[in-house]
Amino acid sequence: MKNFLISSPLLGLIVASLFFFPRFFSVLAALPSPEPSLDIDGTILPGPTLVRGTPVIATDQPDATALPTSTNLPTEIILNSPVGTAEVATTDEPAPTGMPPVYIEQLLFFPVAYRQPEPPPPPDEPLQKVLFCNSENFDIPDNLPQGITSTMHISDPRYIVDLDVRLDVEHTFIGDLILTLTHQETGRTVSLIDRPGLPGNDKGCQENDVAAILDDDITLPAENTCSNDLAAISGIYTPNQPLQTFDQEIVEGNWSLIVSDNFRNDTGQLQEWCLTATLSDVPIPPVDPPEPPDIPNHAQINGVTGQGQSLPLDCEARSAVDWANYFDVQINELTFFDRLPESENPDKGFVGSVYGTWGQIPPNPYGVHAEPVARLLTKYGLEARAHRPLSWDQLRAEIAAGRPVITWIVGSVVNGIPEYYLPPDDELTIVARYEHTVIVTGYSSDSVTYLNGANSHTKSKEEFLQSWSALGNMAITAEP
Repeated sequence: MKNFLISSPLLGLIVASLFFFPRFFSVLAALPSPEPSLDIDGTILPGPTLVRGTPVIATDQPDATALPTSTNLPTEIILNSPVGTAEVATTDEPAPTGMPPVYIEQLLFFPVAYRQPEPPPPPDEPLQKVLFCNSENFDIPDNLPQGITSTMHISDPRYIVDLDVRLDVEHTFIGDLILTLTHQETGRTVSLIDRPGLPGNDKGCQENDVAAILDDDITLPAENTCSNDLAAISGIYTPNQPLQTFDQEIVEGNWSLIVSDNFRNDTGQLQEWCLTATLSDVPIPPVDPPEPPDIPNHAQINGVTGQGQSLPLDCEARSAVDWANYFDVQINELTFFDRLPESENPDKGFVGSVYGTWGQIPPNPYGVHAEPVARLLTKYGLEARAHRPLSWDQLRAEIAAGRPVITWIVGSVVNGIPEYYLPPDDELTIVARYEHTVIVTGYSSDSVTYLNGANSHTKSKEEFLQSWSALGNMAITAEP
């Protein structure tokens, strides 16, 4: 080996650098085969070589040398492999007396950087979705702007992460209705529905009933919805004002729903209303939504083909294998269905008999939601991801990128009524009668094209979005 002499000023600089620079430095070293050794606390290490009494130069130069042992220099280096990363640990322990000088011919140093001990990751705050309902019926007086107030008390000290509202209102002219929600303890009020109707219709919606969930994360506003199927507002829609107003509040307290009729001749009844609160033990700041992507006004994917489903309730398996086929992965429909897990919770597996009658809800024969289907698709090598919700912009961006999207809709893309379902595992979910899947292949400013089994169809954008909303804009996309 070669000996190296270093002047006193340089030696002083080295000593200072070892005490003021970080405790650890990354280096690359060529040393003899590793042997078990002790670290600075005396713990047995499974293999690194320990060289005591070997001070090391701290430098960002490609070459560096070791100095002879000194009683006033850091005295330990632990190397993890003969040729590999090493860690230099400094200590004030003096070198053993009488130890001969030890030299290392060459050490390769990376630029010095301080390595703070990493704190343990914060524990994941458990989130729980809880349903609070008031099922007391209230008559809605005709043409009484102050309306009626239904109050529900909640005794839960946790913080709101997300809040949705379910409304079940019978009324013969919902364009007369105004509904507001107030948390009495904070005084905050949100307008849920304010005389809804189609744009430009001064009289508001002239159809009957509301059977809907209001959710900030869905696409269509309740204000512009007016259907003559099932209920005038049936599905999941955005409220007139955002419910995120209540985020980070403690949910505990009195919540009041005020319902008023604001024109003569029509009356109704408040059947039930519910708050669905996602709760946390600590307040969680909201996350800013991503910037909307740059999306063309229309896009169409060619070459997506399908077949009719083989079993009465296996539409999800049929859509999955047709979707996979577009990405050049061939899967047998019956094999795919047989590999799906079974569960009483459609978010975890297929519910009921695949030979059952269509149009029921769990625990009766029903079907399966996106997550188990996506998980099985990944086992075939596909980059499948389940969403609930997927935004309209995200769906269009996928189509514009040439990636079809599996979507959960109702019937032949018609309105549906979302219903809460609490399976035995106590994980609340939303289901809808006549749950079905189609593959979206195209869109324009006012229409959506989709594959239903072997056939391609086109519906208006509003019809598709209303049907898709019933199960919370559930979908599967292909990750790029």
